[in-house]
Amino acid sequence: MPGITGKVCLEMPIFGTSAAEQAVRWGALRFEVNAPGSYSAGGLTPSLADLRIVTELGVPLRVMIRPRGPPSEGRDFIYSEEEFSQMERDILQFRKSGLLEKERGDGFVFGILEENTDTQETGATTQRCWVDVQRCARLVKAARPFTSVFHRAFDEIVSSSGGCEDEDPGSWNKALKDVTSCGFSAILTSGGLGKAIQNVETLQNICREADPLCMEIIVGGGVRKINVSELVEKLNLGTEPWDVFVHSACLSGQPSEEVDQDEVQGIVSQLQQPDRYSLSSGR
Repeated sequence: MPGITGKVCLEMPIFGTSAAEQAVRWGALRFEVNAPGSYSAGGLTPSLADLRIVTELGVPLRVMIRPRGPPSEGRDFIYSEEEFSQMERDILQFRKSGLLEKERGDGFVFGILEENTDTQETGATTQRCWVDVQRCARLVKAARPFTSVFHRAFDEIVSSSGGCEDEDPGSWNKALKDVTSCGFSAILTSGGLGKAIQNVETLQNICREADPLCMEIIVGGGVRKINVSELVEKLNLGTEPWDVFVHSACLSGQPSEEVDQDEVQGIVSQLQQPDRYSLSSGR
């Protein structure tokens, strides 16, 4: 008799309460809560008022902790001490608000990197980045007992790692271990910069290495109804005995933050297909 397997579910980043209410009706089962109007910045920290309304929907919530969007120059997710202190204060404020519920699966989403620039003998320069273990671990501690997700800062590491050895500080393999040691329970990633469907091979490797670490991999980045089935099959999602999530904003188009009903229902419908693993070999 085959073992019991979990479901593949839809997690959505939301940028307004009306969008959340609609998405629940259409089948989304978890939300990443962002400030309204912050989609173009990659999602920013919401207010307590934003969170208060969404908690009434009864689905698990992951609160974005991000003080600003990408800088005009330089790498994203590199934060000053002032910005880090703001992130820590925001986590403590949300945690103490009484709005989050551990049993529901609520938590926080954030990530901080360090970097350096290497000049080679040829004169070429390379910028490498890695997990800021000290500050990430401090935020994870501030977030407890709620879960913490390391978001797409991970993709910066994957894309800058090149041919790094597994234990090199700038390799994604080392980053995976660092994220685990910090106390994160999940990573939101597209397998590098760009869309997840373009990075399937790397995502396969990441999922394989994350499995023995009990690290949840949330696949996001350009996930749409036209490619979600292919992603599920090629990554063998849903073969575990627990639920896993794909991550999609399902927006109607930029710069709008309106949710596309057809996109949400199209993804949910495909995730519910009983034959969606017909091409999967299982892990």
